[in-house]
Amino acid sequence: MKKNIIKLLAILFFVTNVASAEEFTLRLGGGHPIGLLEYTKTAHEWFAPELKKRIETKTKHTVKIQELHGGQVAKLTDVLEATRDGLLDIGFISLIFEPSNGFVNNFTLMLPFGSPDAKAVTKASMATYKKFPELTAYFEKDFNQKWLGGACLGNYGMGTKFAWNEFKDLKGKKIAGAGINLEWLAGGATPVASNLNEAYQSIQSGVYEGYLSTAPWWSTFKLNEVGPHFTKTDFGAQFFNAVTINMTTWKKLPKDVQDIIIQLGSEWADVTAATCVQYENDGLKKLKDSGVNVKTISEATKKEWATALKDVPNKFAQELNKKGYKGSEIMKFYISELEKNGHKWPYKYQIN
Repeated sequence: MKKNIIKLLAILFFVTNVASAEEFTLRLGGGHPIGLLEYTKTAHEWFAPELKKRIETKTKHTVKIQELHGGQVAKLTDVLEATRDGLLDIGFISLIFEPSNGFVNNFTLMLPFGSPDAKAVTKASMATYKKFPELTAYFEKDFNQKWLGGACLGNYGMGTKFAWNEFKDLKGKKIAGAGINLEWLAGGATPVASNLNEAYQSIQSGVYEGYLSTAPWWSTFKLNEVGPHFTKTDFGAQFFNAVTINMTTWKKLPKDVQDIIIQLGSEWADVTAATCVQYENDGLKKLKDSGVNVKTISEATKKEWATALKDVPNKFAQELNKKGYKGSEIMKFYISELEKNGHKWPYKYQIN
């Protein structure tokens, strides 16, 4: 009798464990191709394999990862909606392409000449996200997805087909960019809205003469062939990328898998920050090796340029305030957090 009871308990234990072990598929993706930008590199080379490894080594579950980047499911402007609708379970979103829905998450772009150090920007940005829940609450409230974490983009500079040294040299020159960063050209060059896919032909044909770019992009898009000058203006590293998970998917996942995903989302910021630093160093070296004239603007020129932009941050803060966000508080807090990390602004922006 005792032996039969033991056998029965063993069978029940086995059945319970088999029943609790699940096999599922998670679709991960974003609008950019794999590896083009730092956040897509870490999404593919770190997040996806680490997710599978941790689930299958720390739990009884198994998971199949499907990666759907580069427009396979959603264009750059549609990743937020694709994740909302369940076309992606986990979305990697570049919120610079969400000028309406993700406007508040672009606050680092609203403060030109921030820190060029991606690690410092990441630390200050994550502190800001922790301080202001409104930066993430709308994902769940309005878009059926949970914000898991954010990630940086490398330090912005400017590539040109002409040499220049002082801010005044940019007068009359047409420089292109995308979105909010066109505001960085106020008082200097003439801004032109464009994108990197158009940049080569546009610079070559004279539609414009330069582009606001990170160092790696200048060689990745072969812009060094038509623009032999790259200047480290140090507009700053940025923080507007996000990873989210569809709420319907989230609620179906076992608690132990949810815990792993939360942890990965938290770690992704620092992993990507290290990649941003590496990308910039490698990008600058590649440009120099290819014969591009790489230089850093003087502190005097940087101060003059930043002074010309003195009203830009407050203008954006007031726009955010009017939209119902704590725009002024968010930007003031971020400024102070960067300063805690040792950043010295070339101009002390006043936010009302």
